[in-house]
Amino acid sequence: MGIGKGFSNWVKGMVIKKILKDLPKASRENLINLTKMAEWIAPVEVDKARIRFVRDAFENNHPGVEYAKKILGKFNPKVRDKFATNLMLNHMLINDEIRERFKVEKGFQPPMTILISPSMKCNLRCQGCYAADYQKDDELDLGTMQKIVNEGKEMGCSFFTILGGEPFMYTHLMEFLGQNPDCYFMIYTNGTMLDDAKIKELVKLGNAAIMFSLEGFKKETDERRAPGVFEKVMAAMDRVREAGLLFGYSCYSTRYNVEQIASDEFIDLMIEKGALIGWYFLCLPVGKNPTTEYMPTPQQRLYLKMRRDHIRDTKPIFIVDFWNDAPWVRGCIAARQFIHINHRGDIEPCVFTHFSADNIKTSKLSDALQSPFFKALKNRQPYDDNLYLPCTLIDHPYVIRDVYNETHPKPTHEDAMKLINDPKIKQELDNYSREVKNLFQKVWEEDVGNGMWKVMREETRKKRAGEIVE
Repeated sequence: MGIGKGFSNWVKGMVIKKILKDLPKASRENLINLTKMAEWIAPVEVDKARIRFVRDAFENNHPGVEYAKKILGKFNPKVRDKFATNLMLNHMLINDEIRERFKVEKGFQPPMTILISPSMKCNLRCQGCYAADYQKDDELDLGTMQKIVNEGKEMGCSFFTILGGEPFMYTHLMEFLGQNPDCYFMIYTNGTMLDDAKIKELVKLGNAAIMFSLEGFKKETDERRAPGVFEKVMAAMDRVREAGLLFGYSCYSTRYNVEQIASDEFIDLMIEKGALIGWYFLCLPVGKNPTTEYMPTPQQRLYLKMRRDHIRDTKPIFIVDFWNDAPWVRGCIAARQFIHINHRGDIEPCVFTHFSADNIKTSKLSDALQSPFFKALKNRQPYDDNLYLPCTLIDHPYVIRDVYNETHPKPTHEDAMKLINDPKIKQELDNYSREVKNLFQKVWEEDVGNGMWKVMREETRKKRAGEIVE
């Protein structure tokens, strides 16, 4: 790195740290000016567009602004500095330039984040969890975990999501976080093993955010997970909040809980607890004996979108609806902006897509990203001009069948092949995909008519024209 580039990155770091340090006490006018500074240092247009979205919230006095100021003011200083330096500066800005350069030099898009399930060990046995059916003896050793980080950083990725199983049952977790002080981690946990000692260590490290998994209130969470789990999660949230850690929650949306997890009462509880972010994922027919029984209906999926819009407009919390927010990232991001590495080292395009052509123990990440399997997926993305229909498995189920028959990846779960050759599952998914397309087509046309998604629609056009490489 040249002197000029190093100085530029130092300036960016100072700007970001100032933004986060001043945010709790900043006036509305200063916040708006800070977003203008952030837009100035953002390297690519997509990031600039997202910053403008944040500025609109400031200009319109969104309730989330005061909430973010309040929460950031309670962060432990080490946690706030690591969030500013590792995630916002290193990963989002400096590494964005590395990723762009890598894409130009190598001819394909490196991932924005890498999901890792180092172990499938778990102290719970949740109904419908795909992780429960894996062998528990296998787990990634510390050397393999570090190989993932090192190769990710070479491509400009220093943001890693830790899944499982239960991450806090992975023996080397804290050591792994500690030996990567320049990276940022997001850890999805059931919350039952997060004791005071672990919280103290996480604060000391500062480079990890905690996402607590919930199914809704006490009845729904305890029914799927185990009696007493809900109260344990609530207590863990209190301890994490008081310690000054960044945390949020994650919900697995089923046809039996969508209305509850998107309700004002549930959202208000999460706000009261101090959650900064909420993640919503659709239940999919994966794991042992896959079934569509628990999937939200297309109508419930649209309801979740409408509730998400209402929550964003009126509640002081940031919600990510993984399917309905797909237009922000131009549809499916599997094999493109994120990948998943399971406990055996299999490199999968997505945590729900249980097929692999490579293993991290014998392959480089950069080689896996160029495998015929991954290329076949990326070449087809986005699968539809309607970016509300992103998913390889449920919105366009023919894609995973065609790609499997074309490239023959290895199934990484014993029942993964049922998505390819089980007549009942195939028919159910085909029916679902037709229904969801009919329902969301009007939604997309209304958005386009209102001038929305211009940047991503233009990127879609460029991709179709071969002007974007992935």
